[in-house]
Amino acid sequence: MKRKLLWLTLVTVLLFVLAACNSNSTDSDGKASTDSGKKVTLKIIHWQQENINNYIKQFNAKFEEKYPDVKVEYTTVPADATYDQLMQTRMNAGSTGDVDIIPLKSSFVGAPQDWSKGAADPMWKQWIDAGLISDLSGQNLIQNYNEVDVQNAMTYNDKVYGVNMGKVAFTGLFYNKDLFAKYNLAVPTTWDELQNVIKVFKDNGVEALGFAGKDVWPIGLAVQGLQASIHDDQLSYIKGLWTGQTKLTDPVQIEVLQKAQTLMNSAMPGFMGIDYGTLPSLFATGKVAMIADGTWDATTIQAANPDLKFGYFPIPGSDDAAKNKDLAGKYDMTWMVVDKSPNKEYAIKWLEMLSEKENYTDFVNAAGFLPTQPDVQITSEFIKEIQPYLENFKLSWDQLFINRQNVGQYIAESSVHAEMLKPAGPIATPEELASKSQADWDAAASK
Repeated sequence: MKRKLLWLTLVTVLLFVLAACNSNSTDSDGKASTDSGKKVTLKIIHWQQENINNYIKQFNAKFEEKYPDVKVEYTTVPADATYDQLMQTRMNAGSTGDVDIIPLKSSFVGAPQDWSKGAADPMWKQWIDAGLISDLSGQNLIQNYNEVDVQNAMTYNDKVYGVNMGKVAFTGLFYNKDLFAKYNLAVPTTWDELQNVIKVFKDNGVEALGFAGKDVWPIGLAVQGLQASIHDDQLSYIKGLWTGQTKLTDPVQIEVLQKAQTLMNSAMPGFMGIDYGTLPSLFATGKVAMIADGTWDATTIQAANPDLKFGYFPIPGSDDAAKNKDLAGKYDMTWMVVDKSPNKEYAIKWLEMLSEKENYTDFVNAAGFLPTQPDVQITSEFIKEIQPYLENFKLSWDQLFINRQNVGQYIAESSVHAEMLKPAGPIATPEELASKSQADWDAAASK
């Protein structure tokens, strides 16, 4: 009897030891497990963008299945200043666990250059310099990405601080192919051709052009399309503003504002009351022939109307077709890990899993991004079709522009505020807006 009790005791101890050894390991399905019994809450914030939000929610479910001790708290808010304020608020909380993973709307751009003395540091730079963002240079997941894209979009001071998810273009117009065919219209390659397309639609009672004016910033997408095609060299012009060689009242910039006002005068009535979430559905249901938007919304349009035949072309701001043939945009969505996060280990695991080829491929196809990983199979016919416009992909104005500190409203942020012109805003003429913009720029100059 004593031997039997001893044997049972030994078996019990052995089972306990084995159970302890297996804690914090993976089960037969490759799922991670712990013996803590306590859920880790991984907090991620993001801006509202339906196609991407839907994918991330699905991915979070996969992540939670692999790591059952983790619950992902995924918070989304509008993509305007609301998101910027949320980023700042959560980051200000420091190590309290208010956020673990945070994405930038672009990449590491806007840092002061030797020709922009006195420029304000962008928020991402302030965070990195303060030691708030984790150095990811040694993480294996970085090897999944193209070296040139790591260098261009994820690196600061020779260290990798972010994981960029892809490139997007936003200097074009979505167009309804069936409506173009109905009125025998070709894709315009010059400004005059675009004006003719708009006239034909208007003459036939078709709303030609839509903007999401309620959110304001989407009007700037069209303006950046004009800048990308009208300016010969945007960066040289921006440098010139700092050195005094160029001015915001120069004829080239007046032309940008004039044509922006022309487009707004051609837009559907009440466009300043249309929000960004509504615009794709108006286009998808045939209520407007063209809309100003980024390539990322192709999947949203397709989901709204799978039968719609649509395409995308660069806004032809010039009458020289050669200047209008390329799209401009940015490196979009750069994920960063908060360095003092109590869940830093799981934050990196989240990025590792998202960076796996299969998951990353699913992401870029859902998002409509151009990949920053090699050998990614693009399934989107839309992306394949616009590929010729992307062969000489270039950064847009807002990615190149570096602003002065404490500037006034007419030159704030990305600097060109055509939405202040009638019919969107109170200012009557491009010349008046340009003069006010230059005055704000001069007033902010270092004394």
